Amino acid sequence: MDKNALYETISSKIKSLKENYPSLRKESDEHIFTVLCVKSNFFKNPSLSFNDSDIENILVDSVKDGGVDALLADPNSETNNMIICQSKYYQSITFDAVRDAVAKMILFYKSMMRGEYEEVNTKVQRAFLSLNAEIGEESKVCFVFYTSAPKSGIREDRIQKLLQEHGLDTINYEIQLYFAEDVVDEIKESESRRPTVENGKIAIDKANNFLEYNEDAIIVNVSAFSIKELFAMHSTNLLSRNLRYFVKKRDIDSSINETISKYPETFWFKNNGLTIICDDFDVSGREVKLKNFSIVNGGQTTSLLHKSKEINKEHDFYLPCKIIRTLGETEDDKNLFSLEIAKATNSQKAIKQIDLKANAPEQVRFGNAMRNVGVFYQTKRGEVIPKDYKEDYKNTDLVEVGKLCLAGIFQLPGSSRSKPSSLYLEKYYTPVFNEDQAQICSLIKELLYIDTYYRKSFIQRFDKEHEESPFASEVIPFAHNARTICISFVTFAARYYSKNIKLSDLKIIFDHINKDKAYDDYYYDIFKDIDGFNMLFPKKLFDNKDKYDEVLYKLFEVIILSGRRYYSTKKELDSTLNESNFLKIDKNYYAILKFDWDSISSKITEIFKLIVL
Repeated sequence: MDKNALYETISSKIKSLKENYPSLRKESDEHIFTVLCVKSNFFKNPSLSFNDSDIENILVDSVKDGGVDALLADPNSETNNMIICQSKYYQSITFDAVRDAVAKMILFYKSMMRGEYEEVNTKVQRAFLSLNAEIGEESKVCFVFYTSAPKSGIREDRIQKLLQEHGLDTINYEIQLYFAEDVVDEIKESESRRPTVENGKIAIDKANNFLEYNEDAIIVNVSAFSIKELFAMHSTNLLSRNLRYFVKKRDIDSSINETISKYPETFWFKNNGLTIICDDFDVSGREVKLKNFSIVNGGQTTSLLHKSKEINKEHDFYLPCKIIRTLGETEDDKNLFSLEIAKATNSQKAIKQIDLKANAPEQVRFGNAMRNVGVFYQTKRGEVIPKDYKEDYKNTDLVEVGKLCLAGIFQLPGSSRSKPSSLYLEKYYTPVFNEDQAQICSLIKELLYIDTYYRKSFIQRFDKEHEESPFASEVIPFAHNARTICISFVTFAARYYSKNIKLSDLKIIFDHINKDKAYDDYYYDIFKDIDGFNMLFPKKLFDNKDKYDEVLYKLFEVIILSGRRYYSTKKELDSTLNESNFLKIDKNYYAILKFDWDSISSKITEIFKLIVL
């Protein structure tokens, strides 16, 4: 596609967005281009919400925006990656313009981390504070640049050096560049997402040339061009049962591309090939027909074959392909079989824990248990959320449940945000997913609402009510970083008031706050014990959302104001301390409770006694 065609494609999509989203109808094309890029890049999954409210929250392009057009948390990341975006709706662009734009984003980030909030407007300040509050030790900060101009020979490797020049490592920080051709690819992929691939076919090297294993599996030499065609038709749906979609990794990608372009005859020897799982297959001559299938290993290879200009009908080659019929008597058996094959055959890149758990039998059962309490639980990526479950607190997934349980049930608000993968440790995973699922689901339903209330309502009200406070410069940033301790504290308050957590438990906790990790098991045993505790608040209160919100506001305010006072005492002793780092440490949450316990305990009792049903 030439540069004019690329620009016209992008322009037509901008026009469509303007028609589909009322909030964009009076906005400039430059403004809408940012929306288009963010939507196509980060909201491909059809289950993800993207509405006018999301646009308002994500876009920060205005006066004193610090050179940033959009700020968001990557909705596809389990580690709360922060995305900092800038876009240029140009027909052509220079290397210097791209480099300057990326450098400006990096300088903005470093300025915010130094606390120089006055350099930008209030919306940017608060958006950054809220996002940075969720950054943990497993998170990344991604500087993403989009342009509608073609790449035209611009050297990306020279722009990548900006990280090093600004003292940022490549583990926790990343630069992503999207030129016109990349933006159009993202748009096409976003528009082609469907839940499954029902039928398809691939070409092999010779008629009926296959190695059979027990009638349930075969190995063939598949045509690279037929895989390219298949991907062109179905895009990432081909990878629906894979452990992940295509993830760029330069060393692997360049090696595969070099073999395709220079030594295609050696591809069969150098590449691990593909693994396909299907309900059924049939070999007929030089064709293999597939039913309900997915590529579970070889997603990287598949994507690169599709992108290669070297492969066509005249220039084709073959690679190994294993085709396996799904085995199992029950749906659980089949899910487990598919999961095990996907795990066993993936080796080129690190596999995330969520990928390994996604199709596990207990996750399927957990999804049913969540549905019983009125919440849709996504067990598979790409599942479309039914319209009756579109409200934020009525749908969830493994990552969100993990964070909520770490913060609420296990009382680890710091770990919930800084190291959410802790949930995959057996000590946390088993009580949540393999024990009394009905009880856990009932609690999670409330935790989902509490989390939604904090993000959607509380923080805006708190900012407004405290912006004239003499401590506004401290208490507002603290509140923006306090989401997980608010979730922990509301759960703690309900458990304390109902005597699920006793004074004797608190004595153990308060006596051993500074004993490092030696007493972690004591804390774990105390908080894990939720026998008989099925709801945080009476059901009638949950049904009265206005009253419920007021109770939550009062409880949030208790822990934030007490927390701010304790944090101030620590800040006086350590000027390098900031709210974000302070609240990433679990013991600081317990220290706040101990520091102001007399006041906190009396306010818990006072608030719960006001709940008149």
